Amino acid sequence: MSSFEQKEGWAYSRLSEKTHYFVNGQSLCGKFHLFGGKLKQGNDDNNDNCTACKKVLQKRKAKGLVQKFEEGKKIEF
Repeated sequence: MSSFEQKEGWAYSRLSEKTHYFVNGQSLCGKFHLFGGKLKQGNDDNNDNCTACKKVLQKRKAKGLVQKFEEGKKIEF
């Protein structure tokens, strides 16, 4: 998948010293919009990441695992 097709991931905003997690151009903390740039997956615990974005991302991942469990799907860690 190219970075253009990728809908979410970590990226720097020009207006922040921290990296933020963007989903469809909006940071999870709600403070920034991304108008382009490369999104990166992984490294979720990096100290350079926005703390608010990390917390929301953890909740999203946990919710996804609960949904899989409830649907009887295989859960991978």
